[in-house]
Amino acid sequence: MNNNIKSFTCRYRKLKKSKQIIFNKYFNLFNINYENKYLNFSDIFDNKLSIIIDIGFGIDNNIINFAMKNVKYNFIGIEVYLPGIINCLQKIIENKIKNLKLIYYDAFFVLKNMIPDYSIKLIQFYFPDPWPKKKHKKRRLLKQDFLKIIFLKLKNNGLLYIITDCQDYKNNIILNIKNINNNNKFMILESNQYNNIYKNLNFYLKKTKFLNKAQIKKKKIYYIEYKKIIISK
Repeated sequence: MNNNIKSFTCRYRKLKKSKQIIFNKYFNLFNINYENKYLNFSDIFDNKLSIIIDIGFGIDNNIINFAMKNVKYNFIGIEVYLPGIINCLQKIIENKIKNLKLIYYDAFFVLKNMIPDYSIKLIQFYFPDPWPKKKHKKRRLLKQDFLKIIFLKLKNNGLLYIITDCQDYKNNIILNIKNINNNNKFMILESNQYNNIYKNLNFYLKKTKFLNKAQIKKKKIYYIEYKKIIISK
């Protein structure tokens, strides 16, 4: 396991013995080690199914539900929160899931250095940390440099799907994507309407900690959808 995660540090209590046992027993079975080279998805999954990436799946693990209900796709979950990784490992074993692998590393470097260009069907984010305070906004993940990488990795007609309850973050993401679109040879079509593009996939968001908190506070939920359309020369 590579612990040199660069962009931030996660803080959590020491693992309980039961969690440590799960980690020790199953991590190497389902983890993809970080390496500075492109992945061969056919070798990893032993098939040529389309790839879906879930970034920051956390402790609630909607990715488990998605993988179980969409066996015609392969899933890669990227997470730096170790309890989330362990919880996901436990559910993979309990449900005998075969189309899901995990990467315990910084998503920015994983996409930049491990994911081949034009290779991903869908990249999704559920409630990425909005860092709402002005002094913290520089920590937001979905900035222009990362969004450029995301759209480079998507296939033609590939999708980016984001859910957030922070209007400022939503506006910032849309502005960043608009700026990217002005400088690249592809067009990004925004639907910004839940289950429009996404409806063709058997996905739905289960109740999670962040969704529950947003609903309790009566905050509006924003669903952002983009499709990558390559513009020919």
